[in-house]
Amino acid sequence: MNSRDRILKALNLEEPDRVPFADYVEDKMRAILMGRDIFTDIDFARTMGFDAININHFVAPVFCDRKVVDGHDYILDGLIKCRKDLDLMVFPDPVSEMPYEEVERIIEDNREAGLATYAICRFGISGVNYSMGIEALSYAIYEDPGLIEKVMDRYVDWNCRVVEKLNEIGVDFIISYDNIAYNSGPLVSPQVFREFFVPGMKAISDTCKMPWITHMDGNIMQIMEDVLSMGVSGLHPIEPVCMDIKAVKEKYGDRVCLWGNIDLRYTLTRGTPEEVEAEVKQKIKDIAPGGGYIMGSSNGLPEYCKVDNIWAMVKVVKNYGKYPIH
Repeated sequence: MNSRDRILKALNLEEPDRVPFADYVEDKMRAILMGRDIFTDIDFARTMGFDAININHFVAPVFCDRKVVDGHDYILDGLIKCRKDLDLMVFPDPVSEMPYEEVERIIEDNREAGLATYAICRFGISGVNYSMGIEALSYAIYEDPGLIEKVMDRYVDWNCRVVEKLNEIGVDFIISYDNIAYNSGPLVSPQVFREFFVPGMKAISDTCKMPWITHMDGNIMQIMEDVLSMGVSGLHPIEPVCMDIKAVKEKYGDRVCLWGNIDLRYTLTRGTPEEVEAEVKQKIKDIAPGGGYIMGSSNGLPEYCKVDNIWAMVKVVKNYGKYPIH
């Protein structure tokens, strides 16, 4: 079984030959792990034992004030406060101005490697939140709900065009980064989430002919049924500080694939390799049986992770992730 088969089996809630492994790794950490600055994504995936590679970002812009501090880009506030501001929402052409030719080349180069390929998108929730700002969004819920619908509709229309093109090219799956929750729970009520965001996300899902995974940080348990109603194939990253992945597996594991959950707040960043080994083994034991689990961190691997801890995770997946799980 090659890596692509392994990932697709997990997304289909089946048991592959071993637990699939994939993660987003920041550029600085990638270079540290490889010991050099020049390498291909396929070379990196092979070195890490990853089963999937990100082929490109297809993320619609957000319309906001920003500030860059020490190389980090911070969103200050959204620009869309009223209907006249909708003219500021100028998107790149979803067909002619996106890197589809590069993606086709990567997919062709990857055929022999047999890795799963995925694109990073943002289907609309974060776009609305960042473009309006939480204060304007909150006021609009009561004073002008149609404004929220118009902003969301523009993200939905653009993403549907992009997804149609990715369908044609043959990407294996999509992950959409659309945060909607704090550690304490959703940043809007379940009713608001259901009214303003679910229909648009469902429209994009209906356009998508491949599996798609939603990345939502924080505690989404209050809106889990609504999230699943959007047609998602997988959940990422199931943050351990606020979500119990074992409970999620027990309740929803027959409906959705789970990806991630290895702790970044302590285990991968401040713990020891032995602690990493123990946590990864436990997650494999608890979550992998029956299929529907992809190993990964609880967000991604930044430059402040301990290198030895990352290699410990790589080693454990390779040595202990084979099915049947004992």
